[in-house]
Amino acid sequence: MVPQVLFNKGEVIAMKLFSGTRKIACAAVAVLTTLGLAACGSAGSSGKVTKITFFDSKVEIVDSLKALAKEYQKETGVTVEVWGTTGDDYITQLKTKLANKTTGPSIYTTGGGQEGDTLKSYMADLSGAPFVKNIAEGKAYELDGKTLGMPAAVEGYGLIVNTSLVDPATVTTQDGFISMLKQAKADGKYTGFELSQESYFLIGHMLNTAFALQSDPKQFVADVVSGKAKLQDTKEFQDLGQIYEAIRDNTNNPLQINYDKQIGDLMTGKTASVNQGMWINTMLSSYEDSSAKLQMLPFPLADNSKLAVDVPLYYHVNSSKSSAEQKASIDFLNWMVTSKTGQDYIVNKFKFIPAMTNIKVDESKMDVLA
Repeated sequence: MVPQVLFNKGEVIAMKLFSGTRKIACAAVAVLTTLGLAACGSAGSSGKVTKITFFDSKVEIVDSLKALAKEYQKETGVTVEVWGTTGDDYITQLKTKLANKTTGPSIYTTGGGQEGDTLKSYMADLSGAPFVKNIAEGKAYELDGKTLGMPAAVEGYGLIVNTSLVDPATVTTQDGFISMLKQAKADGKYTGFELSQESYFLIGHMLNTAFALQSDPKQFVADVVSGKAKLQDTKEFQDLGQIYEAIRDNTNNPLQINYDKQIGDLMTGKTASVNQGMWINTMLSSYEDSSAKLQMLPFPLADNSKLAVDVPLYYHVNSSKSSAEQKASIDFLNWMVTSKTGQDYIVNKFKFIPAMTNIKVDESKMDVLA
């Protein structure tokens, strides 16, 4: 998720990163789910579409999304087949699937930016969809004056700390964070920090932060592309190198740790902190007996004091499909964000912060990360 907004204590500063950042960062969208078989939408004898397909990229909600699809089928008779992917290569698989107009998905997701620009020819114009009026200001995926994507949610990420092990006040600066890593290794009771092997978690988030901290991120990316600026000569990237050296010297090898183990180690006290986002909420119910007390802090790269916040994913309708299948897809998306059932899943099962103005949440009932 490339951060579009960095905020702290109510101060909101727009810092949209140029889409080319993804090329430079080599930060793949983090996706892990179950590989589904391609299937095309089908219609009954009346000509009405009775089945659509949804290629999902968000591992944390795939089971809940499948359950929601069953609820939709009960109410409407339309089957929504949810596909997933087991690898870190959702976009690569998506391009392959979209190339086949017959078996490609009816609905799919992208993270916007370069992904959106690359796949815009496969995006149906949603400007006239009934849910568009409820999209929060600035949160739709828009190109050339058209609404091409509905936002899934708003998410934030940063340094998630188990405050039972580490005083948050000690890791608000880069030097403090590095000192904590060294002290944790010396004590030998737990590691101070842990990365996991998936590319987005391994490098993407922190690298995105280094770009976002530039005074003009868009211009900086253009300067890097043109050769005018070099990452190795830029303070924030030099600082990032220092942090990675400290992680290498004082924590476990991340290539031996996957996403599930990383969160498990955090919740069982084997590590004091991780660089993750509020999307881990859906995994925490597996650790009901955990004594971990979590707090999200800004990742202190170059003493950064702001969390990264963005729309992580947009839902798109495949423009290669028939008008009837496109309408059936829009109907499902509209039901998802307007029905009581869909809204309940979004807030309580997916544990999303809605990007739709018509979905209300009780902040007192939200978990600490959200």
